[in-house]
Amino acid sequence: MPRIASQNEVLLWYGSGYGSMSLKGKVPARYPEDRLLEEDLGRWWVLHTKPNCERQVATYLLYRNISYYLPLYLKRSRFGNLGRFRTTETPLFNGYLCIALEREEHRLLYDSKKFVRIIKVDDQETFVRELQGISRAIKLEEDLHVQDGLLPGKRVLILDGPLKGTEGVVVRRRGERQFGLSVKMFNQTVLVKLDHLTQVEVL
Repeated sequence: MPRIASQNEVLLWYGSGYGSMSLKGKVPARYPEDRLLEEDLGRWWVLHTKPNCERQVATYLLYRNISYYLPLYLKRSRFGNLGRFRTTETPLFNGYLCIALEREEHRLLYDSKKFVRIIKVDDQETFVRELQGISRAIKLEEDLHVQDGLLPGKRVLILDGPLKGTEGVVVRRRGERQFGLSVKMFNQTVLVKLDHLTQVEVL
């Protein structure tokens, strides 16, 4: 059972210091960090957060000992006039955070006031499978591109390499073979570069 914060603790988190702590502090993408996504099968929900509040909500969940998954990736962006790049850890899906919590415990979320709504996940198995694919793609530490909508095309299964066991769609863009991993709950697709030697099987 998640621990319920006291009134003083809630004030600490949402008082003058809460915002700066949550923005500067590093929160893990997965909590508990060693817990597999499938271990929470049947308990997943999606939080639609307020703009730029994903980390603040994650910090709140961490403090309340509530299991969550916030996909974070290393975003590479250019800055300055010398063609230099910098890498920052950024939420992959803006405005979305996954939580594992029984319905009767949703009351533990209402102090946060940093989210818009709680979205039910009907197909838990598909959701977890899609999140597992996203997690594998993030571990590649390659540039990821997120686009709105689900990618059409024949679905394939990756047979080898770091994405082995992941389902998605193969496309060719700008002379590269890319792999699209769609998350239906977010209506978004993540594109990652796919090595030309990677073997796939049409489903």
